[in-house]
Amino acid sequence: MIFFSMNVYSQCNQWPGIPVLDESGVILLDQRTFIGVLSAATISYGLAQFIFKDNAHLNYYQARAGVFGTLGGTVMMENFGIEKRLTPWFGLGLEINNQQWIYEEGNGAGMGFNTYYRWHLFGRKKLSPFIEYGAGFFYGFSEFPPEGTNFTFNLTTQVGAEYTFENKNKLRLGYGHIHQSNNDLLEPNPGEDGNGLNITHLWSWK
Repeated sequence: MIFFSMNVYSQCNQWPGIPVLDESGVILLDQRTFIGVLSAATISYGLAQFIFKDNAHLNYYQARAGVFGTLGGTVMMENFGIEKRLTPWFGLGLEINNQQWIYEEGNGAGMGFNTYYRWHLFGRKKLSPFIEYGAGFFYGFSEFPPEGTNFTFNLTTQVGAEYTFENKNKLRLGYGHIHQSNNDLLEPNPGEDGNGLNITHLWSWK
């Protein structure tokens, strides 16, 4: 998928977005929306820990690959991390985030860490829709976007579906929005937005 995106989409503009996952919808875009997502995750964590205590916690290793069409070019990601499913309907994740980008102004790469908060519908079923929010920090070995800064925050919003195999391993496919900027902590702060897809495989951690 990554090589395909490099050859075909390297000069594309932003990919189509999902109507509710735009600036007028429910995307994670700035400090205000991050506080809202973090509050919802904190409440969900409290419910999982103290109200729904009969649910067994499940732990997973996970690997993720994705590609996003942005305003300026194409961004690829390959992440690896862990996930704790606290209940069938809510889980937390932490991933090392690797990114590369292909732009007319220049190519580059960088690394960071992302946290993920995921809510599932029909979480006990083999096939479960979900919505996921991710927030973390990123350092590019060159400026990202090319006219920006090395340091940015990485904010993602995804919707998709997850399939659970008989051995409890999972396969997840999502599509959504990515936003990167430095939140005006540094100058300049052009920011970057895009839409794209990613696929994640989870191995049960016993």
